[in-house]
Amino acid sequence: MYGVVRTLGAGTEWRVYPLVVDLNGDGHLDLVATARLVKPSLHIWLGDGAGGLTPVPATWRDVGYAALATGDINHDGFPDLVAASHFGGVQTLLSDGKGGFTERLMRRDDGYVAAQLADVDGDGHLDLLLLGYRTAGLEVYLGDGRGNWKLHATLPEPRPGSSMPGRALAVADLDRDGHPDVVAAFQRWGVHVYYGDGRGRFIGGPVDFYSASHEFQSLAVADVNHDGHLDIVLNGTLAGRDQPNGPDVYLGDGRRTWRAASDGLKVLRLASSGLAVGDLDGDGNLDIVAAGKISADIRDGHGLFWFRGDGHGGWRWVRESGLPTRGLPMVHGIALARLERDGVMQIISLGGDRNGGITIWKPQR
Repeated sequence: MYGVVRTLGAGTEWRVYPLVVDLNGDGHLDLVATARLVKPSLHIWLGDGAGGLTPVPATWRDVGYAALATGDINHDGFPDLVAASHFGGVQTLLSDGKGGFTERLMRRDDGYVAAQLADVDGDGHLDLLLLGYRTAGLEVYLGDGRGNWKLHATLPEPRPGSSMPGRALAVADLDRDGHPDVVAAFQRWGVHVYYGDGRGRFIGGPVDFYSASHEFQSLAVADVNHDGHLDIVLNGTLAGRDQPNGPDVYLGDGRRTWRAASDGLKVLRLASSGLAVGDLDGDGNLDIVAAGKISADIRDGHGLFWFRGDGHGGWRWVRESGLPTRGLPMVHGIALARLERDGVMQIISLGGDRNGGITIWKPQR
């Protein structure tokens, strides 16, 4: 059963998804997260492999809470950071491998809700994909390997409406052609999938994933049924307030078609934005951790729900997990990571209201 082992930043509105990455090359995972209504918004903690997380003093400019991405942008062997702010600043932090950063800042008109790094044009440099908060849609920036970005494309074209609020973004090779593809979720406009040609061009558009509200709050991409093809996992969909809700899974066949596989997931009254996919119990099958509400009473708050995967696209809610089904603030992000040397998978959840905090859960022996 899972229990709380650490809470960080209590009383703070943590937003979007955290990063778990070894920033200083000591072999231990570190934590990066951003918060609303505090300065600085960007927070970094260095892990010691034994459960300790030491905050790094901020030397970077504050751009407000931001969507986060990580990768080795300048080819020096150290993971760098991008923080794409809700307020339009796109901050690139090039790491020195010791916890220090060289900073670059790009200003844009829209704010951002999601960011990813991938080499989409095959030149060996990471490129930047940003999902806009209001009108930007999906923006593709080409990188030069030095932390500079040049706008290359915006999607979709043409736009289905004057505004296109984004919600979630993932990059992976969906059709196994060796080139990065893109999955983007929007408010009102559903899920769009774009297939890359490895030269910076994309084709695709909306896919027929059902939601009564036409909104998907979060997504992940993983091969949940061991067939060698990537699948799409979503949370935050709404079948209707009088209907059971919960995450959705669509199995991919590597040929750009999708099949629903959500049996066992619709146990919530309302789903929300928190979502992560990983093997929690070490059985070799991927599981889902999702946030949501099991009650319509606002006073009950939110909960965390572990759905055990059977490796074939089937799911079962693990009621005895020890995770709370009530009482949490709204969960805006979830990450799974082995933060300690014992290799046990831990759950990191970000709460986003005035009672928010970063809570780390670990199996109790």
